[in-house]
Amino acid sequence: MLFKFFVVVIFLGYLTLLGLILVRQLFHPRKSEPVHKKYSEFDDFRGEVVLELQDVEKSFDHPVLKGINLKLSRGQTLGVLGKSGSGKSVALKLIAGLLKPDRGHILFKGKDITTMSERELLELRKRVSYVFQGGAVFDFLNVRENIAYPLREMGISDEERIRERVDYLLTAVEMENMGDLHKDELSSGSKKQVAIARAIANNPEMILYDEPTTGVDPIIKKSLSRLIRKVNKQEHLTSIVVTHDLKCTEIVADRIILLKDGGIHFEGNKEEFHASSDPYVQAFIAGKRFEEEEQPLSA
Repeated sequence: MLFKFFVVVIFLGYLTLLGLILVRQLFHPRKSEPVHKKYSEFDDFRGEVVLELQDVEKSFDHPVLKGINLKLSRGQTLGVLGKSGSGKSVALKLIAGLLKPDRGHILFKGKDITTMSERELLELRKRVSYVFQGGAVFDFLNVRENIAYPLREMGISDEERIRERVDYLLTAVEMENMGDLHKDELSSGSKKQVAIARAIANNPEMILYDEPTTGVDPIIKKSLSRLIRKVNKQEHLTSIVVTHDLKCTEIVADRIILLKDGGIHFEGNKEEFHASSDPYVQAFIAGKRFEEEEQPLSA
């Protein structure tokens, strides 16, 4: 009889403990734990200038970048403007290590990525994420699986940890009830949101956006721009946003550069950009061709 009494007491105690755990999870859910990376030489860096370009040049059949010099501090967002063909996307691919410059150096956290092997660049790409212009959402995975993909690629097998991180990111990009949808069920704007969530899934230190508002209507452009700004601040990201969309740049960027003829024609904040008396800057703001660029009509 006494034995049965103790069994009942233990069982009731177990149920009480289980109930307390469920209540705690309901009213105080755990936040997503950041993804921790293995130690690398990048972790020794203590400076404020996270990215530096030194006399960077790149040509294809003609010169595209002609000696770019640039510094980007921790936590800043840089907006890169320029007409089509000005070298915006080329600069982004050089920073990501997808291309190598013909001349010059690119330093990420004090390390020259231009001399890195492909194996060393893999470590860089764990810390620098890239959001491609088209979003590049996998059509064979749903939204939730798309976002979880980089976590699994890193070797994380704890399904509870993956679920928590994905739930957090779905909320961060305002897609809480869309985790089960597939690519063909998403709007152009939603595909961009998925791409942003996937890019920050592995807790990078820098994120590179290539034309993030291309192909969406003006209202969605504004919404996406505000989302990028919010996520950058929330995740404490250093970022570069390459675009020809001036409105997007004004929302997301702390600093702006305008590329022209392979170089940086203007650099400053948005107030200085709009106050500039430079004819090319004013023409860009007005959305007009600069008269130096106009070609005479042939007979």
